[in-house]
Amino acid sequence: MFYAKSNPKETIKEHTNELLKRYDHIYQLNKEKYSYVSSNDWEILLLAVKYHDIGKAEAVFQNKIRTYLKEPLLKQYSSYVVQHNYLSVLTIPYKKLALSDVDCRLLAHAIGYHHERKEAPNKEKLVEVYRQNFLPILDEVQAQSEVELASKPKKKAIDWLNKRITPSTGDLFFRYVMIKGLLHRLDHSASAHVPIELATDYFVGEYVNRFITKQFGGNKNELQQFAESNEDKHVIAIAQTGMGKTEAGLLWINQDKAFLTLPLRVSINAMYKRIRDPEGIAFSSRSEGKDEEAIGLLHSTSLDYLYEQEGGNESNLEVVYAQSRQFANKLIISTIDQILKFPFFYRGFEKELATLAGVKIVIDEMQSYNPKIAALIIRALELIDKVGGRFMIMTATMPTLYLNAIEKQLIKSQTPIVQGKFFDDTTQRHHIQIHQQSILDQAEGIVKNGLNKKILVICNTVKRAKEVYHAISALAPDSTNLLHSMFIRKDRMDKETKILDFASSEGANGIWITTQLVEASLDIDFDELYTEMSTLDSQFQRFGRCNRKGLKSVEKVNIHIFTEDVTGIGDNKVYHPDIYLRSVQLIQTANNRVLLESEKMALIENLYDENELKGTKFKQEFEKTLLELKNMPPYEIDSKDAQQLLRDIQQVQVIPRSIFNKQEVQSLFEQYYETKVKDERRKLKREIDKYSVGVNPYLAKELLNQSGVPSSLKELYVIECKYSKEIGIELTKEIDPFS
Repeated sequence: MFYAKSNPKETIKEHTNELLKRYDHIYQLNKEKYSYVSSNDWEILLLAVKYHDIGKAEAVFQNKIRTYLKEPLLKQYSSYVVQHNYLSVLTIPYKKLALSDVDCRLLAHAIGYHHERKEAPNKEKLVEVYRQNFLPILDEVQAQSEVELASKPKKKAIDWLNKRITPSTGDLFFRYVMIKGLLHRLDHSASAHVPIELATDYFVGEYVNRFITKQFGGNKNELQQFAESNEDKHVIAIAQTGMGKTEAGLLWINQDKAFLTLPLRVSINAMYKRIRDPEGIAFSSRSEGKDEEAIGLLHSTSLDYLYEQEGGNESNLEVVYAQSRQFANKLIISTIDQILKFPFFYRGFEKELATLAGVKIVIDEMQSYNPKIAALIIRALELIDKVGGRFMIMTATMPTLYLNAIEKQLIKSQTPIVQGKFFDDTTQRHHIQIHQQSILDQAEGIVKNGLNKKILVICNTVKRAKEVYHAISALAPDSTNLLHSMFIRKDRMDKETKILDFASSEGANGIWITTQLVEASLDIDFDELYTEMSTLDSQFQRFGRCNRKGLKSVEKVNIHIFTEDVTGIGDNKVYHPDIYLRSVQLIQTANNRVLLESEKMALIENLYDENELKGTKFKQEFEKTLLELKNMPPYEIDSKDAQQLLRDIQQVQVIPRSIFNKQEVQSLFEQYYETKVKDERRKLKREIDKYSVGVNPYLAKELLNQSGVPSSLKELYVIECKYSKEIGIELTKEIDPFS
C-alpha cells in the first residue's frame, strides 16, 4: 500500500481516483469552452492526473507517512530527500505514450511543477533515488496505480524542467497554463475533498428575472436590457448609482460560471448577503444535506464573516469556505487579490488564469483602484480574453485613460467590446456648494443641521476624521458617531451595523463622521453630505451616499465641499496630486447649482482625458506599470508576494494593549495555549482576531511588541497606544483610511 496523505489517510490510488472523477466532470462541462485545450491537450491533462503523484511511492516519502501512522517502514537504499513532483516526471514511459517532443515537455512540466519549489531539480540525485528506492518496487507500484511506469528513467526529462516554458513561446505557453492550471484545480479540490464545480444547473439570470418580475413587474431598465442582450461580449457599462447595476451584471452572467469583484471587503459581504437574501434575488440556498453553495464568498476574512452571520455547524461552514477557496461555486463574490494576481506570473499562477478561461468576470467600481492596480486589472482582462474568458466592467465613472488602454490591449480580441452609458437627468439628486475653507471650520453648521437631518461627513484621512469628531462631539456628544478603518474588527462591525440601521431608520437625526471607507462599501442614504475635497471620481462616489434615489428636494444645498486645508493629497498618499488639482479646477463649474448625472460623466471624461494627463505622474505610473506587467518575467515570486503587491498596502494585525489586557481576551489566549486541537485553535484565532486591527508597521514600529502573544501567532502584535470604542486607535502619525 502506497500512501499519498497521512491525515486523513489516503493512498496514491485513492487520491488519483478522486482527481479522475473531477476530470470527467470538468471535461464534460468545458470540452467545448476552452479555446486553448484541444482534444490532444485533454489527453495530456489526463496523463498528468494519472502520473502526478506516482513519485510519492518512493521509500523515503512513504516512511515519513508510515512513521506518522505507526506502520512498518519500507526498505530504503538511498536516504536522499527529493521532491515527489520531480520524481514523478521520471516515472513516465515517454516512448510508449507516443507523444510528440513538445507534448512530452508539456506533460513533464505540468507534473514537475504541480508543486512549485524554489529549488531547481537535481538530476543526479533524482536518478539515483529512482534507481535505488523506486525501481525495486516498480512492479508493485504499477499494479496498484494501474499505469505503466518507466523501467529506465528519461534523464532528459529533468533537463526539460530546468528550462521553463515562458510567455515568449506564444501559444505553447497558454497550452501549458491551461494544462497545469487545470491539474492544480483537480489536485487541490481532490485534496480538499470538495467538488471541482458546484451547482452547475443553477443559473443566476433566472433568479434575477424572477426577482425583477416580483419587484418591478418584469420591467427592466435600459442598462439591464443592454447587459442581457450582450451576454456573449465584453461589456463596459458606465451607470449612475441606483440604476440596478448589480441586477445588470447578474443578467449578463446569466447561465455561466462567474466571479464578481468589488474593491472592499465590507461591500463584498453586503453584495453576498444581498444576492443570497431569500426575500430578494435568493441565489441560492444550500442543497439539502450537501452543504452545496451556488454562491461563494472569497476574501481574507470571509470565513470569519460566515461564522458571524450564520453560526451553526462549524464543520459545514469550513466545507462551504473550502468550496470557495477552490473556485468551485457557480458564482463567487471576491476581492481582486484572490483571483487577479496572475499577471504577476507568480509560481502557481496558472490555477487562477485557467479558472477564468471560459467563464465571466465582473469588475465593479473600476474607478476605486489606483493607477497601478488599474493597470494590473487591464492586463488581467487581456489575459482572460486570451484564454477565452469574458469580462464586464460595471462602474459609476470610468477614466478615459483606462478605456483607451483596454481598447488598445484587446485590439486583436475575437470577442467584441461594447460600451454603454446610462444616466437619468430627470432625477436630480445633488445641489453643490463649494466652501473655500477647512471642513474643521464648519463644526457649528454641521451640528445645527444635525438636529433635524441625517448628516454624513467624509474626510480623506483617519487623522482628519478624528479632528472633526472632536470638534463636533464637543458640541453634540449624544448625536455624533465616528467610523473609520482603525477600530478593532469587533467595534468596526458594530459601527457598520449601526450606521446602516441609522441610515435606513425613518425619522432618525444625527451626524456620522467617516472616511472614504463608506464611498463604495455601505449602502447608506443621508440627507446632507459634508466632504473634504478629493478627486472627482471619489467625490461622485461620496455624493452617492446622499439623496441616493433622488426622492428628496434639491432646492437647497445638500452637498458641501471643502477645498482648503485638505488632507491625504500627495505622492504615496490617498489621492494623486495631479488628479486632485485638476478635480479642484473642474468642480468649480458646479458651484451653487444642481449637478446632473450626465455632467458628472462629462467631468470624469475631462478629468482623465489622455491628452490632458500628458506629462503627469499619474499617467506615467499607469503606463509604466502596464508595460512592466506586459514584460513580467515568470516564476520569480510566490503567491503571498503577489497578493501583497496587489493589495498595495503594508499592514500588520495588532491588538491595543488596553484591549489585550481585558479578561475576555486573556481568556481566549489561555484557551489557545491549552488546546492542541487544530480546529479548536483555528476557532480561537478567529475570536482573537475580532480584537485586532491592521496598522502600517512603519508608522507604529516603535509601539509594537509580542509580549504575551503565542509564538504560533507570529503575525499578531500588541500595540502600546490609546484605544477607545469611540475614537479607535490613537497614533501620533497620520494614517491613510484604507480598509
